[in-house]
Amino acid sequence: MKKHTIYLISFLSILIGFFFFWNVAIKFFFNDYLYETPNLKGLTIEEATTLIGKDFKLTNMGKFYSEVEEDKIYSQLPPTTKHIKKGRPIKVWVSKGLDTVLVPNLRGINLQDARAILSDSGIKIGNIVYTTEGTINNQIIGSNPKEGTSISKEKPISLLVNVSKIKSIKMPDILGYSLDEGINVLRKENLVLGEVSKIYREDFPNNTIIDTNHTIGKSVSTGSIINITITVNNKEE
Repeated sequence: MKKHTIYLISFLSILIGFFFFWNVAIKFFFNDYLYETPNLKGLTIEEATTLIGKDFKLTNMGKFYSEVEEDKIYSQLPPTTKHIKKGRPIKVWVSKGLDTVLVPNLRGINLQDARAILSDSGIKIGNIVYTTEGTINNQIIGSNPKEGTSISKEKPISLLVNVSKIKSIKMPDILGYSLDEGINVLRKENLVLGEVSKIYREDFPNNTIIDTNHTIGKSVSTGSIINITITVNNKEE
């Protein structure tokens, strides 16, 4: 056999061996150790944990507002386009839902009831402006922004409230009353319940009013906002 034929066969053997080795190396050193990142978007933490099993670690980065449904994952790192090693952490961000809400129609509603409605909607009250345009005391005449407006839950709204007759009265003594009893007294005197603070006390019954932001017996104007402090018997509250 001629030498050049031997050289050619040897070269082809080396080339085939290199090609075979390269494919084996790719398979065992890369493909078997790199995995496609699972798509966790739209899943709950529990669903995502079940999906990845023991192949990866799940790191919850917290809850934030987004357009994705509440409690569902809306973002992740690494993204699904990446291939990652087994056991690598996958960071996920969970949705709190939209941070916007529509301002409800409060016209004609008592200020006290309007507070409850806004609180349930996650809307804070900013300024309360009083006017004598209406006929019913403590009735909501309008709001700013107006009803139907989409606002951030962090943005407070202003209320325009009618006070039919502004006059001075003595701050009623509601200390020692239950919360419900105190609210009834305030309404009869055309006073408005404001913030209700809680303090842990075992020496009073639960929900007993023990303090107000106005001195008992001192003059206050009708329509004034009365902040109170009530007792709770449970430390966790």
